[in-house]
Amino acid sequence: MTRPTPLTHARRRPRLRTLLAPATLAGALLFAGCGGDDTTATTPGGAASPTAKPTVPWTLVLDYEPNAVHAGLLRANEAGYFKEAGIELKIVAPSSTSDALTQVGRGKAQIGLADLIDVARRNERALDEVADGKADVDTEMVSVAAALVQRPLSGLIVDRSGPIKRPSDLEGKKIAVSGLPSDTAVIDAMVRAGDKALPTKNITLGFNGLKALSSGRVDATTAYWPADSVTYEGLGKKPRVFALDDFGGPRYPGLVAFTSRKLQVEDPLHVAGFQAALGRGIQDVITKPEDGLAAIAKAYPELDAKTTKAQLDKYVPLFGRASDAAELPTARLEKFTQFAEKTKLTSRRLTTDELTGNPLEPVTP
Repeated sequence: MTRPTPLTHARRRPRLRTLLAPATLAGALLFAGCGGDDTTATTPGGAASPTAKPTVPWTLVLDYEPNAVHAGLLRANEAGYFKEAGIELKIVAPSSTSDALTQVGRGKAQIGLADLIDVARRNERALDEVADGKADVDTEMVSVAAALVQRPLSGLIVDRSGPIKRPSDLEGKKIAVSGLPSDTAVIDAMVRAGDKALPTKNITLGFNGLKALSSGRVDATTAYWPADSVTYEGLGKKPRVFALDDFGGPRYPGLVAFTSRKLQVEDPLHVAGFQAALGRGIQDVITKPEDGLAAIAKAYPELDAKTTKAQLDKYVPLFGRASDAAELPTARLEKFTQFAEKTKLTSRRLTTDELTGNPLEPVTP
């Protein structure tokens, strides 16, 4: 199938302006700061983040309750990498599953964390509204600034003692969902018979899906499986994990940091600095996981250390290579857009620029 572009799609959409994406911009800034005749671009995870002044106060809203997937972020904050980039970062936990997208969209926070599926669906909807003259592109679209992991975290968890052996066994079964659109999308993508999505009974329970599963109230729950499988074991249960990329999905950055498109356009230097600083933090955790554990313990001393370590053991392989920390590989984004269209996660094939919210300009006649 030919990939639709903003100019060939039936509904006229904004044309993409050729500008540096956050990852490219970060690398360019880092390279410029190195001096000399070195022709090798420096990755965000491999060098100091660019200093951007004046210092700005930013708020970041997590995607979920604090856990080991946030180790690189917390390490970067604790080590002062964001301050070096000119960002005084305040990290807050969400009160509901939609907080990150809502707060960034309203300008109450500068950075949010979300599943790439939720970002894709938001940006597709925003482009439709902009094309219809119902919304402003800078207000409605979000711009992906960095990747926290290089594999999807989404999946389903069932109890190992039960009869569910594969996702298709969940046809007609009760599944706990958090309330995010990505939950239903993941279920539809995984609970299938060939090309057909099988019906399920989805129950919105916020952050309480694991408890509902352990009590037998539901047959499965959507989950960020590296952390949630450990949590489920902590309830005295044995999980069976169905990871999205083990059941028909490709590998792509599953959890991303995003900002408003407006902020990306107005302050690209700080956005690039954020990605570079985050990359350094993730790199630290990849090479020395105890630094991540220490940062988590300092920021959230109430978390159980044994549980956090078990989670981080599962997450470290998902962070990718140290040299690629926080980056957004184009090839994997392309695979995601193909998969999203095929499984109806999005209603059409997005370009990678539409997916990541790169700056746009009006279509010229």
